[in-house]
Order: sequence, then C-alpha cells, then structure tokens
Amino acid sequence: MRKSAMLLAATALSTATPALADQASQEAEILSLRAQVAAQKEQLAAQEARLQRIEAQLQAPTTQPAQPTAIAATTAGDTAPSAAGSPPAVAANDARSAVAGGSDTTIGGYGEITYNGYLKDSSRNQADLKRLVLFVGHRFSDKLSFNSEIEVEHAVASSGDQGEVAIEQAYLDYSFSQAANLKAGLFLMPFGFLNRNHEPPVFYGVERNEVETRIIPSTWREGGIGLYGSTPFGLSYDVGVTTSFDVAKFDDPGAPLAGSHQELQLAKASSLSFYGSLEYQGIPGLLLGGAVFTGNATHNNADFKADNSLPDFAGITSRVTLWDVHGRWQHRGFDLQALYARGTISRTAALGTVVENFNDANGTELPVAPSAFYGWYVQGAYSIPLGSIATLDPFVRYEKFDTQARLPLGLIADPANRDRVLTTGFSFHPLREVVVKVDYQKFLENKDNDRINLGLGYMF
Repeated sequence: MRKSAMLLAATALSTATPALADQASQEAEILSLRAQVAAQKEQLAAQEARLQRIEAQLQAPTTQPAQPTAIAATTAGDTAPSAAGSPPAVAANDARSAVAGGSDTTIGGYGEITYNGYLKDSSRNQADLKRLVLFVGHRFSDKLSFNSEIEVEHAVASSGDQGEVAIEQAYLDYSFSQAANLKAGLFLMPFGFLNRNHEPPVFYGVERNEVETRIIPSTWREGGIGLYGSTPFGLSYDVGVTTSFDVAKFDDPGAPLAGSHQELQLAKASSLSFYGSLEYQGIPGLLLGGAVFTGNATHNNADFKADNSLPDFAGITSRVTLWDVHGRWQHRGFDLQALYARGTISRTAALGTVVENFNDANGTELPVAPSAFYGWYVQGAYSIPLGSIATLDPFVRYEKFDTQARLPLGLIADPANRDRVLTTGFSFHPLREVVVKVDYQKFLENKDNDRINLGLGYMF
C-alpha cells in the first residue's frame, strides 16, 4: 500500500508540474502585455498633449511667426532629409509662420551672408548678402495647396548690378493620398541633397559644394507636371514631364548646365523632358536614392529662328542627360554623406563645328559644350551638443569634379574646370534655425582659389 500511495503521489506531481509551469508562463505573458499596454497608453497621452499644444499655438491670436515644426533637411543627429517627392516649400516650412487666427496662408524664408578670404590674393576677398528668400504658401483645402519661393540675390537687383530677383518655385499641389500626389507649375528637380534642401542651416560649409553647383545646377527648377508619393515601407518616388535645357544658351564651361536651364522664363518648349527619382528611407537614419533627367535641348533651332544673329543649329538634335546616385547615414550624432553625378550632351561635335564657324565669322569666343561632365564627393560630420539646444558640428568634405571630362573636335580642356577640393570646418547652431559657419577650402589643382570662409545663415 505504501508503495502504491507513493507511486500515485509521484504520478500526480509529474502531471501537475507542467500545468503549474504553463500557468506561470501565462501569468508572465499577461504581465508583459499589461506593461506594453501601459507604455502605449503613456505614449498616446504624450502625443495627445503635444497635439493640444500645437493646436493651441496655431489658434493663438498673434502675428508673430510660429516656430518651425518640420524642416526639409536636417542637421547632424536628426533624421534623414525629406524624400525626393516632398513638396519643398511645404516640407521646409510646415507651420513656420501661420498668420493670425490659424489662417491657411503661411510665410517663411531663409537668408545668408558670406565672407570669402583668399589666402594668395587678398584683392579677391569678398563679402556678400548672398541671398534672401521668402516662401509663401496657401492651402485651399485639405487636398489642394500652392507653394512659392521668391529669391533676391546679392542684395541689389538693377540693370547696373549683379543682383537678381527670381521665382524659384510656384506650383499647385494636389494630394490624393500619401502614395499619390500631383504637382504642376515651376518646381525643384528631385536631384541630390542641396537642390531641394538649400537653407543655410541644413547644409555643411559656407559655400554650397562644387558638385551640386557645377554638375547639378542648383538651384535647378523646371516648369511641368509631376507625380510623387511614398509607400509604408520607406520607398518614395517622383516622376514627371518638364521643360528642358537649351544648349543654344550654353555660356560657361565651368558649369555646363547652369546657364542653359530655362527657369520657365519664356522657355523654349519645342521639346520636353522626362525625369524620375527613387529614394529609400525604410531604415531609420538611412537614405539611398538616385534620379535621372533626359530630353532634347535644341528645340527645333528655336533660338536662331527668333534671332538670326545667333548660331544656326538647323538639323541638329542634341539630348541632355543628367543622373545622380546619393546616400546618407545619420546615427547618434554622426552624419555620413556621398553623391555621384554625371551629365552628357549628345551631338557636341556637330554643335561645336557650328560654334567654331560662328566664332571665326564674327570674331566671337562662344564656348563649345562638353560631351560629358561629372563630379562626386564624400562628407562626414559629427554633432556635439552644447546644452539643451545649441550644437557644434565639425565636418570634412572631399570632392572631385570635371566639367570638361570629354570634349569634341579634339579640343583641350581648361584646367580651371576640374579640381579636387578639401573642405573642413564647423557649423555652430545656437538654434536649429540659425547657424554661424567657418571653414577652410583647399583646392588641390587650382591652388590660387584656397580660401577661408565665414558665413551667417537663418531660416524661419
């Protein structure tokens, strides 16, 4: 009997042990779920409080500009720049300055003052109010909005000055959903980093980098229509049809496309262009992307037909193609960035023959367009917190460009149009919207361009 009782007890214990283990496991799982629910409730409460504060700010009866709640491109340590399809004026200026009573009309802007000190020839030293820009936007409804950007360069614009007043953006935007939005008007091309996000506090260096100035002609905009959007898994796109370059306006071998993009100023439109971009931001802090633009750029010889004192490109159809790939990684204060861009112009031998004959006949020195041009850079920065708001962001950038990488007719490239540039310095941000910059630039081939730069920038 005793053995039987012990056997029964052992059997009961062995049967109960898994049940007790299962019960303990279930209780632990229940406690874990309760903790998760409590944490989510805290997050929801915090988000609700934040939304209430924002709503109260927007409804406050004041004419002072509201603090920015969104910035298109970010300084080191923040998230990656906005996707290629983001409407630049909205992305850069959401709620920057809602006027009294929460009006649907918003204003914002940015500006910069620079000083360039050349180390080998102080007569070249220069101070400049480089640009002052105003954003004006209006939201007609939850779906339809208007965005614009007006820029004044070099402080004074007149017939006797180098200053300029320009409309950099003016377009309507209709939102069907996050995945599909339509824009029409004058808008920025979704290339690289700087062309879309060029407010001084959001890029490193006093001067805009050479590659995104000479190869990608920032600030580059075209008139047209585009479709853009983003997906839940981090992929965004931007595609469309726009005005094209005009190779008859080519005037600067050092920046092949800068003078030939038409900016919707009585733009020749016999030929239109196509563009497309893709960017991936599915991993926090990571951005990978690329873009391509291509289109005919002789426009059925429109320039000569309007003014027969110009070169005659009859029978020549030339295509301009530009593409880039770029990437950025931001993590724990580090900001690593790289970009490669390349452009080509077709039929440059035929174009060059016309230009050379025109120069011989008229005693002029019009430049011949290159067949290919390219540039690339790598850049690293680190953000050092100084208190709760201010940061000090040292950086270093190495870039290489060649705007006459391939020339027609056996022509020899000008050494001034290629270089390798090392730039190092820092940005001091007392606030995210204000920056003081200092840097040193070493031009490894054109050494007379070595300089120290100082800059002051702001956006609102």
